Formats: sequence, structure tokens, C-alpha cells
Amino acid sequence: MEEVSSYFQKKLKDDEEIILFVRPYGLVYFWWFLLSFVLIGGSLYYLFYLLDFGVFGKIIFLAIFILGIATLVKTLIIWRFSAVMITNFRVIDFDRHSLFVRQISEAPFYNIQDITLEQKGFWPMVLKFGTIKIQTAGSNNVLELQHIKNPKEVHEVLVEIHGENNSRKKSINNDWAKDERLHDLFRILEKKKQEIGKEKFANSIDEWLRKNK
Repeated sequence: MEEVSSYFQKKLKDDEEIILFVRPYGLVYFWWFLLSFVLIGGSLYYLFYLLDFGVFGKIIFLAIFILGIATLVKTLIIWRFSAVMITNFRVIDFDRHSLFVRQISEAPFYNIQDITLEQKGFWPMVLKFGTIKIQTAGSNNVLELQHIKNPKEVHEVLVEIHGENNSRKKSINNDWAKDERLHDLFRILEKKKQEIGKEKFANSIDEWLRKNK
């Protein structure tokens, strides 16, 4: 796993550990990178030809060159600041849509109901990338982790952690149920003590203990 920058780590809570950190598949941005290199390279290739047109040629050169640089910077920022971070408590999805638009979504494992892996089309199957959809309880919204490289491995990690959290939750619920039964028993005993009096109640307890030694 690559080193996680402070931009992502600052979202972590106390006692929260990163299990898996995944960036979008770089090839998804291939056409944007290609476009930026074509614009930059094309403007430099025709530089001297454009300069022959004087001021007008310089304006065209600068416009194409700057557009290429802007496209490259935008694509790099979107790729570098988009990621999925899986911790021992939750799934956090960092989406960078543009230079000035970002979205951070999360799904705690205790609230996850379903985890679905989706790969549609020829290239996702060949290049091994896809989308993982996470359905949470009490919400119609689905958290979509898009352009995930090796999605099958990521899906398996999510399912495993989700299963561990479910087991822990069931254990807590069972302990809570036991505590509730104990509270009910104490309430019954307290009511009985008030009905027969403290002395008779204590004698009854002593007699029961002697019989069940």
C-alpha cells in the first residue's frame, strides 16, 4: 500500500486504522492525459510557424499551450486527490470532480447492508477495473466507488471486514439482551421483597442457597 498523504489521513478518527488505500485506475484518465500532451506538444511543434503570423500567431500559441497545461494540471489533481480509504470502522470515498469541486462520502461498516461488485463492458474486464456499490441501512442512496483497480480484491476485503463487524455487533446485541434479562430478574426480586418484607425475603434467599449448594 502506498504512503497516504496528510490530505486523506486528517479524516481519520481516534483508534482508526487504514486497512486499504486505493486510487482510481490511472488508465481511466488516459484520454485526458493524451489530450493535454497533444495540445502542449502541438503548440510547441508549430511554435515557429505560428510566430510568422505576428501577434495573432503568438496569441494562438499561448492559448493552445495554456489550455494544454491547464488540462494536464486538472487531470493530475483529480487523479491524485481522488481515492477510496478503507479503515477498520468505515469506507471513505474522496471524489475530486474538478479543481474547485470535491465530495467526501462515507459508510460506517455497522450501517452497511449490501456490497456489490460491478464490471460492465470489454475494457473493464480486460484491464481489471470496475465499480463497487455499497448500500447502507435507512437510506436509498448508494455509495459508488468508481474506477477501482482490481475490484475483486477490494470487494473481498470489504466483505471480510463487514462480516467481522456483523459478528461483533451480534455479540454486543446478545450481551445487551442478557443484561436486559438480568434487569428483569432484579425488578421481579425487588417487587417480591416489597411484598413479603425484607426479613422473610432474606430468609427465603438463604434457604434457596442452602438447597442449591
